[in-house]
Amino acid sequence: MRLPRQQALTFLLVAAIGCNDSIGPKLPATFDLVNVNGRGLPTFYSPTPGLTPTILFASLTLDNKGKAFWLEGRQESDGTQTIINYTFDYRITFNQIEIGSFSPCPANANCIGTYKGTISNETLSLNVQTTDAGAIIYNYRKSEGLTRY
Repeated sequence: MRLPRQQALTFLLVAAIGCNDSIGPKLPATFDLVNVNGRGLPTFYSPTPGLTPTILFASLTLDNKGKAFWLEGRQESDGTQTIINYTFDYRITFNQIEIGSFSPCPANANCIGTYKGTISNETLSLNVQTTDAGAIIYNYRKSEGLTRY
């Protein structure tokens, strides 16, 4: 009687592992920023005192080799417009995503940490910074257009 239970448990474990890919998007995929903490674009980056940039647009493309391509347009507090373009690594575990650098930061280097969030077939929410005023969450929606990177 014990053997069928062990076989059933093994089957359920294998089935759960096989379902891992069905939670996330089909890759490659591009996600376009739709709001920051629920505020539509363009919007200020953070509700902290002082000058803060305005987020004009952003997109995040995930390839099928573990690379994330981040493109963001901002208007700085002095009125100049800048484009931020990063290439990161990413990991997806069930509905959790982590984007950044997974290697130790060398001494005296200016390394960017990792960003954590949730992902589904259609949406991605990413905590890009935590301030005294709370977390800054970028909320993306999967792009219907061509994948960019």
